[in-house]
Amino acid sequence: MNHLLIVTHTDLDGVGGVAAYLRLAGRDLSDSTVIFSEPYELHRILESLIENIDRGDKLVIIDLGPNRENYETIVHLAKRFIEKKVEMEWYDHHIWEDNGDALKSVGVKMFIDRETCATGVVVKYASKVYNNVIDSFLDELVKAVCAADLWKWDHYMAPKLFRVIGTEKGSQSDEWKLKIIEKFLNGKLWDEELQGKLESYVNKELKGYDKVLRTLYLKKYKGTTIVSVVKSRGPPANSLIGALLLSRFNADIAVIGRENGAMSLRSRNFDVQKVASFLGGGGHPRAAGAKIKVPFIIRFLSKFYPKLLSRYMVHRVIAALKQIL
Repeated sequence: MNHLLIVTHTDLDGVGGVAAYLRLAGRDLSDSTVIFSEPYELHRILESLIENIDRGDKLVIIDLGPNRENYETIVHLAKRFIEKKVEMEWYDHHIWEDNGDALKSVGVKMFIDRETCATGVVVKYASKVYNNVIDSFLDELVKAVCAADLWKWDHYMAPKLFRVIGTEKGSQSDEWKLKIIEKFLNGKLWDEELQGKLESYVNKELKGYDKVLRTLYLKKYKGTTIVSVVKSRGPPANSLIGALLLSRFNADIAVIGRENGAMSLRSRNFDVQKVASFLGGGGHPRAAGAKIKVPFIIRFLSKFYPKLLSRYMVHRVIAALKQIL
């Protein structure tokens, strides 16, 4: 049997997509390799795999849309995989400028569908690839994951699963996500272990809000209210912070920044994907992200005055708005 390598996003949708794919393919984690990635890291991960993948292996990418800055490199790497007789499949629901045509042209099987989450894309199309039946568990998994990933929150498990995915950090994070994939593979959407993790996480989440709000910076630009905070490792999740900022400050754009220049954008009425794309990132109209270069002096001073980094993030967003509005 050929080896299966899956590169997926680090969030609930990426985890759900892997579990769904393995169930439909009749595979498990013992004969597969799962690698978690952010969009801006994807080209480096693919480059690291090029010499360690063999003819006949399959490479599957889930819930990852290339950034404008690394797309050309990824297409070049995909061509090398195909030339090595590696089969490539790509399942995604993000906005693509060319709908994946460049990758299709080198032989990658592309499945892009913006009507659902990535887990939904996998279930919809991988079931056809493997001529397999969509069972009741997969149907429930898609509903729960999409409710969280698409910000609909219309499934009772969505807020629970959304939170427990991020309960482990650092070196233990990937192991925890693999454990959740194993639970999904075994048809478990929830159990006592997950409940325990959730209770511990919620306590940390409440403390985290206070710390994050101390870094807040707000500014208006041509009637658009932008609010930014700086977040360190740990809870709460970016999407939860974003929802809080948008509601409490009646903001149009919420920016959740990190010391390394990573920034998440959230909105209820503004297409933040366009802002993220201008900054070299991507995502969805209401939830997107990018990674920018932060000057050393800003990074250094923000260790003592975190609001300085929040202010810098806001001004980078405003610079983007000046170009796209």
